[in-house]
Amino acid sequence: MARDAWQIGARFRILVMVWCSVTLSPAEAQTVSGAATIPPTAGFQWLSLDPQNRNSACAVLDVDGDGKMDIVCGNHWYQAPSWQRHRVRSVEVIRGRQDDYANLPLDVNGDGRTDLVSANYRSQSLYWIRHPDPSAGLDAEWDRTVVETPGAMETGRLVDIDGDGRLDVLPNGVEFAAWWTLQPGPQQQWQRHALPDELAGHGIGAGDINGDGRTDVVGPHGWAEAPVNPRTDRWVFHAEFTLWRDASIPILVQDVDTDGDADLIWGRGHQSGLYWLEQTGSGEQRTWQRHVIDSSLSQQHTLLWADLDGDGRGELISGSRYYGHDGRDVGESGPLQVSAWRYAADRRVWQRQLLSSNFGVALGVDPKVADVDSDGDLDLVCADRSGLSLLLNPRLQPAGAATVTQSIVQAVQLTAEQLTADSQQYDHANPQVVFRGQLQPLETAADAALRREHTLAGMSLAMGPLPAADRRCPLDMQVQTEEAAGKYRRLRISYQAEPGDRVPAWLLLPDASAAPGAKAGPAMLCLHQTTGIGKGEPAGLGGLPNLHYAHELAERGFVCLVPDYPSFGDYSYDFKTQGSNYASGSMKAIWNNLRAVDLLQTLPEVDPDRIGCIGHSLGGHNTLFTAAFDQRIRAAVTSCGFTGFHDYYGGKLAGWTSDRYMPRIRELYGNDPNRVPFDFAEVLSAIAPRALFVSAPVNDDNFDNAGVRKVMTAVTATWQLYGAPAESVIAEYPQCAHDFPPETRERVYQWLRERLD
Repeated sequence: MARDAWQIGARFRILVMVWCSVTLSPAEAQTVSGAATIPPTAGFQWLSLDPQNRNSACAVLDVDGDGKMDIVCGNHWYQAPSWQRHRVRSVEVIRGRQDDYANLPLDVNGDGRTDLVSANYRSQSLYWIRHPDPSAGLDAEWDRTVVETPGAMETGRLVDIDGDGRLDVLPNGVEFAAWWTLQPGPQQQWQRHALPDELAGHGIGAGDINGDGRTDVVGPHGWAEAPVNPRTDRWVFHAEFTLWRDASIPILVQDVDTDGDADLIWGRGHQSGLYWLEQTGSGEQRTWQRHVIDSSLSQQHTLLWADLDGDGRGELISGSRYYGHDGRDVGESGPLQVSAWRYAADRRVWQRQLLSSNFGVALGVDPKVADVDSDGDLDLVCADRSGLSLLLNPRLQPAGAATVTQSIVQAVQLTAEQLTADSQQYDHANPQVVFRGQLQPLETAADAALRREHTLAGMSLAMGPLPAADRRCPLDMQVQTEEAAGKYRRLRISYQAEPGDRVPAWLLLPDASAAPGAKAGPAMLCLHQTTGIGKGEPAGLGGLPNLHYAHELAERGFVCLVPDYPSFGDYSYDFKTQGSNYASGSMKAIWNNLRAVDLLQTLPEVDPDRIGCIGHSLGGHNTLFTAAFDQRIRAAVTSCGFTGFHDYYGGKLAGWTSDRYMPRIRELYGNDPNRVPFDFAEVLSAIAPRALFVSAPVNDDNFDNAGVRKVMTAVTATWQLYGAPAESVIAEYPQCAHDFPPETRERVYQWLRERLD
């Protein structure tokens, strides 16, 4: 079995010492963001060691020689078991960040004590700090020695690259690729070894890719094959895949599906999504298939692999990074989550165990897995700009065991149950307040992100929950026909949205996307209105010419995926039987659309960061619902898609209540807009700061124009709060009825080109 080569080794105000048990009931096991959990055997316990620590790397080692595992993080180390803080050094602060992006434990000088090696972005330096003799005192300075200044590095990891039994230093160079060997001793010797330049970028990993027993190195643009002598011989680069521009550190090399070869797991470090790449074949016949593990999680900058549950198999551990780009990334202000994932090979799906969800625990760039409390199981030490935290694994902890002497204070965890309760504290027409024990005005992006979580919880009450992560089976795209259609190729396809259910769709591929040397370009998910031919209308195969937007976008160079809504077009669907797992057709459609985005992200013609969604009427509000849940959608266009519930036929909501849409509005909320647990002002605000274009005709007899204007007045401040450009949210009011006129469409297409550029 292929194994990974990595060594396992202030939004939320909390008190200095916090203890919190994260034990989920079955009802809480579904998070509102849509990623499901498997029930944990017991709750991980959150201990906040230092909420004021701003370092994003940490280490676990016995600092004082007493046999207990202490924690080092930034300027301090924390003495077990009381976690008393002691001085280490003064970490240099460069442009507001502590210059300590890795804490790699190595005995550099051969004195028997564990020192720390750091690979850094802002100083561009590789340095080590010396672990002083305990006789010098608990607050003795750890001296810093620069090894080299090779260039900016995201972080680094320890890997035995050359198979000599010693750990080497493999940094993630932004513009260079190299690794360092160490000959420890008082006059330690460091030696740099070059790797193929193609490995430079964001994301690096190591493991045996081709099964020859040697440690290869993986980057965002392919992998480098290790030669017989990795120190002196030439490495061969294989550009067999791309992991996009912000792959996690590390990229994990694991045999995910237990078929005997190495697969890859990575997260989006500055966008949304967690993925794995399945290897099949070998040599020139080797291929890689991309799969989505989860699309709701953002800022998955760091991954770990460890056996948390003690069953002899490793689990994937993922978690958020806190403000890696100071709030500029989509999803960066949202709740911080740490999760463990297990792959069920028999069903080819991932199951999730939520370990932590709050505004305090983030993985940063170099967290650690270790048995911190010496009870025989593995714990997590998490360091980021949100503070230093310890997540204790209670699997083998004796009942009632005390690990700290300070006062124990209950902290807030963002359980689905609490989010759902909080979501009902609002006037849903007013998205400019947030509930934090009481209603208060939105003042920060974090406030808006929490309000988004409440909105998704309210939508889930009316629509039912988003399916669990383990509903994400292989897409298995099948092509039935392919034909030329002017400037693009039109493929009749289907894809598997969940086990036993295939979605019919048109896939429109511009000819330019297949040209030699063509780069991946923008893509649009195109959703149809209420019409018998379903997907055929946007694809230009019938219906109203003004609604042929997929055809028109494909002619302009956009890859377009046009699925049928359940029960329309070629998609026969019985909501009572086939849809029995869903509380609404709306949620089923949202799930199908999320899987459509998954599919777009597998296509080499598509840039995963340039995906939008467009729809008219049924497709218009379906676009809004989908974009609210899926932050991978960077631009949304809704035509005749909504008005506030109170303004929909004077508050008469029967039109929303068929099985195709949201029957709970009738069954649970009596068609009363005052009782429906969400409204469109919230839905639109949940899309911010991503781009939104609203076309709402003045004479639309279905979605009242005055109601749309009220919503737009209520929501624009949310985009301003995020600091989004004014053109990020646009509303036009054409002088027509329930239509999408040519002049508006032309402005939409130009706007999309600019927003998805």
